[in-house]
Amino acid sequence: MVDKNVDNRLATIEGHIRGVRQMVADGKDCSDVLLQLSAIESAVKKLSKTILRNHIEHCVKDSVTNGDLSALDRLNDVLDKYK
Repeated sequence: MVDKNVDNRLATIEGHIRGVRQMVADGKDCSDVLLQLSAIESAVKKLSKTILRNHIEHCVKDSVTNGDLSALDRLNDVLDKYK
């Protein structure tokens, strides 16, 4: 389930990445590039948390309510691979 908030965050991250590519192409100072990369990493982490909460509150909850516990297994599989 992708809502407008998630799409907006993705667009923002995409814009930041394009900006970093331009900074590198322009030969900007490495510390400035690293600062922007840190901001991107933070934005991706926040987006991941938003999507995870949404998944638990809607997809997993609905599946469990309907007696389908496989959603919990899939969630655990993803969490095992998550950094």
